[in-house]
Amino acid sequence: MIVQFNPALFQSADEPVMKGILKLLELFIEDRFLIDFMGSGLVSVFYDAQGQYIFKNSKLANYLLPNESRLLEDKIDALIGGGSKLSLLFKSSFVTVKIGLGAEELHPQDVARIISERSLIIIENYPNDWKFITGIIDKYKSFGKRKEIYSLIKKSMDKQWLYYNHAGGSGMMSQLEGWVEGVYKDFYKHKVMLMFDSDKKHPTDFKDEYKNLFEYLKQREISLPPNTNDLKHEPNDLVVWHMLYKRAIENYVPISVIKKGLTQLSAQQKDNLEQLAATPDDMDFVVYYAPEGLGRMHYISFGKKKAKEIFPQMFVADFLPDELEARCEHHKVTLLNGEVVSEIEQILLKIAKII
Repeated sequence: MIVQFNPALFQSADEPVMKGILKLLELFIEDRFLIDFMGSGLVSVFYDAQGQYIFKNSKLANYLLPNESRLLEDKIDALIGGGSKLSLLFKSSFVTVKIGLGAEELHPQDVARIISERSLIIIENYPNDWKFITGIIDKYKSFGKRKEIYSLIKKSMDKQWLYYNHAGGSGMMSQLEGWVEGVYKDFYKHKVMLMFDSDKKHPTDFKDEYKNLFEYLKQREISLPPNTNDLKHEPNDLVVWHMLYKRAIENYVPISVIKKGLTQLSAQQKDNLEQLAATPDDMDFVVYYAPEGLGRMHYISFGKKKAKEIFPQMFVADFLPDELEARCEHHKVTLLNGEVVSEIEQILLKIAKII
């Protein structure tokens, strides 16, 4: 998250304001957020007219412990030394909140509470779906021009500032309602994301049982079949969400990784997988564990339950993000700025919106 401070806050004598700023300064020392100085420079926020640290010559001085003051000074000095201006890439990737007492600003205590609360991804199945998320976060931490964005997501996960909750396929909506109306009631848009399988059988398929969930997410009625806007996350939706384009997470595993991970495959099964790799659109919606005799090719020799355990484990195996990029090459997505990226990067950029 990026915050903008109204410098007038530091002159306030209001105790709740002071306590809110104090908590934010503590979170700032912990690297829990980024600061955007709105083009006015670091001095206007942290220094007074005499060039002194503003928090040492205001009521904040009554609240800061000596060691906290020193840590804060070191943090500010490091920012000055490293350059404090945020790039357009950072500003477009993270949510920005304005801290102040104005009509379009948030009270510092409210922002401190938002930042203090862990970011939550609601998933269908634990631990399997979480392995998919941890796998892509780890693999993309040094990938491409957004590596600094992805490395901050990785840091948030490693620090356990980003965590998960298991919803279960049929219980997603009730679980989401529970978090929206509970712990995250006043700030769920800033901290909650929902991710789930599409269960599609082909590119234009839609699981009708999802209608109520989508209407809750969109906060409006949707048609059946749904239109294009119904099926994508929009800024005004209830929370950040992502429905996988492919049928399920196992459909994102590259064939080379499947063959390496499933050493018990027969020569015929390996050949079947190689043939499947030549048709990525079919590979997106195939059921690998479908029994023989149902009109589907037999790809692996164990059932659904074991497949749901083994395939997610492959995402934490050692392979390059380029392989995931290639697996999603045929269904790229367009960002709001017009840039075309893979679905994997789209998922990561959605996660960035809640950290």
